[in-house]
Amino acid sequence: MLKLSSLASSDTTQRRNTISAKTLVELREAIVTTRIKPGEGLSETDVAQALGISRTPVREAFARLFEEGLIEISPQKGTRVSLIDMARVNEATFIRSTLESAVIARSRTIPPVTVLDELDMLIRRQERARDDNDMVALHRADMEFHSTLMSAFGMARAWTACQHIVADMIRVQFLVGLRPDHVEAILKEHCGIVASVRSGDFTTAAELMTAHVGSIDLDQNDLREENGHYFQSPEIRL
Repeated sequence: MLKLSSLASSDTTQRRNTISAKTLVELREAIVTTRIKPGEGLSETDVAQALGISRTPVREAFARLFEEGLIEISPQKGTRVSLIDMARVNEATFIRSTLESAVIARSRTIPPVTVLDELDMLIRRQERARDDNDMVALHRADMEFHSTLMSAFGMARAWTACQHIVADMIRVQFLVGLRPDHVEAILKEHCGIVASVRSGDFTTAAELMTAHVGSIDLDQNDLREENGHYFQSPEIRL
């Protein structure tokens, strides 16, 4: 049974494009957080019923997700969630680490204190999510942390561009799960980045960001053994 949040609204003036946008966001998050597993079949009818909406916004969301490579649509096999492509994971890691570190390195102005305090607050949210063993909440706070940081340097659209290439990277992280050592490393790295930005040491902050985004540390043997059927190739290379 699909685990999706209802989008039904009693507001008859709700614009259809708003429902379509929410449908896309809900489906994308369900896929990237592996609530809907790689290879799992999808139908417009089932999704529409789960969300409490008509099939039209679901069809529109499917089209967008197909363009992003998150689902496959075949007349013979129907619609299913795409398997994870490790080549795309590698590309996303490279692009994100290069882009985000470059944004920081080129800066000459420390963001306002209110923004830095907001980044600290987002780290606290990640700590609470860790304590609650809530990986989805941790993911959301993590993404908001990076989005806020890029916006602070006037590069909000750079982060938006990243969202179209990171899905497989995030799906791998959710398959690995909330490993305590990995979560602690993320929190420590975020704290170090904020501290360096706060002090105006953008070179160090950029170096920390490069290492942070590029530090996907997986036990590949365990991943192959436990989740190999979720990947396009039996060989998982980083």
